[in-house]
Amino acid sequence: MSLFAAHATAGQPKVLTIGIDGLRRDAFVAAKTPHLDSLADNGTLCLETRVTSDDVTDSDTVSGPGWTTFLTGVWADRHGVLDNSFKGRDAKAAPHGFALAKQVKPNLRTASYLCWTPLRTHVTTDADIDVVVTPGKNATASTVWTEADQALAWSAIPVLKNDNADWTFVYFGSTDETGHSYGFHPSVPPYVAAIENVDRMVGELLEAVKQRETYADEDWLILVSTDHGGEGTGHGGGRENPNVYTAPMIVSGSSAMKGGTIQRAEGSAPPATVDLVTVALAHLQIPINPEWKLAGSADGWLKPESTTAEAISKQ
Repeated sequence: MSLFAAHATAGQPKVLTIGIDGLRRDAFVAAKTPHLDSLADNGTLCLETRVTSDDVTDSDTVSGPGWTTFLTGVWADRHGVLDNSFKGRDAKAAPHGFALAKQVKPNLRTASYLCWTPLRTHVTTDADIDVVVTPGKNATASTVWTEADQALAWSAIPVLKNDNADWTFVYFGSTDETGHSYGFHPSVPPYVAAIENVDRMVGELLEAVKQRETYADEDWLILVSTDHGGEGTGHGGGRENPNVYTAPMIVSGSSAMKGGTIQRAEGSAPPATVDLVTVALAHLQIPINPEWKLAGSADGWLKPESTTAEAISKQ
């Protein structure tokens, strides 16, 4: 049975969002990732998730716009980030998803763990628990980022195990740095090993959740995706390359749809990382305010019997 098998009755909703930087989809499939596979088995894994929009053509396939979209639920035409300079960031028009949640539930508790500091400066400014690990400079880039990722996982574990945080975000950057050093491809052993190492750390996070004294009374939704894939040792300028602009995304838990095909009405937008914030808010039972102008959808990710998801789909 999966670690996150559906509970007989829904409990207090909780969300854990995991971001794995530079996760190319075919390399993910090739890697041995038992913990991510377990999540996929108890939810939906879509390997065709878009990280860009055909209607918003200015933004590059790099981390700045990718993660800002991931964390705000809107595309670059609203959040303003086109590259890694974050110039043009419009936090008023496109707040972090944590900030939107707190507009409705001010006492909602949030936590953020990341090692790419520009995200903290420009996006994740609304966390009650805010942990940033700065990678060192005394070894290869991929090595120091692997150490930073492990430090983040170790920092998040006691909070996931004991704290009452409702929505937690954990970022892993070593996959991207390894891809830049050795190549983003399933035939590149160091890159595949980096994915497998992140999977191991994901397992540590999931085990911490399972050990919570209140776990039986909670309803956890786990979200996993990335900001982009990769080609060669890069990913910029990848809007026409499906190895870059499509990515894996997992939505796992008792409220998640099961399977690998996202069913949406004809004419609807394809599955995309812009969906992540909407899915999280829906699970947390936070109605979507039309004034937020979120670009994502929970359709196909969450079971239709979720009343919040139904309300979103009817807007």
